[in-house]
Amino acid sequence: MKSTLPPLRTRLAIAFSLVMVGPVLLAATPFHFGLARSVPADEATVHEVLEVKLWFTQSPSEGTVSIRLIDAAGEAVATSEPTRDPEDDKAVSIAPSAPLEPGNYTIAWRGMGDDGHSVRGDFGFTVAGH
Repeated sequence: MKSTLPPLRTRLAIAFSLVMVGPVLLAATPFHFGLARSVPADEATVHEVLEVKLWFTQSPSEGTVSIRLIDAAGEAVATSEPTRDPEDDKAVSIAPSAPLEPGNYTIAWRGMGDDGHSVRGDFGFTVAGH
């Protein structure tokens, strides 16, 4: 009777491939909370900013997200409170209380995912004006 199993060499090659590729796939999985993307993006130049929106790798724990808008002089710019997007629980936004003057700005953010670790970061963008 003929065996239906692939030759030993083929089975070893498949096993080796799984061992090598498995960690890469796991590393790409967002186990830890962090910033996935933002609008405006890091180092973007825009003409106006009506809203700053951050998407995280996980849904932030309720009440843990802080987003500060800081001008080139290091002063905090007045904004709305962070608001979770009702359509996407990984997205949180703020809106400047007044139109932003041309210049460089920094977003400093902090949040916590379900792993319980507080994470913080920052990025910058430029308002070029109209």
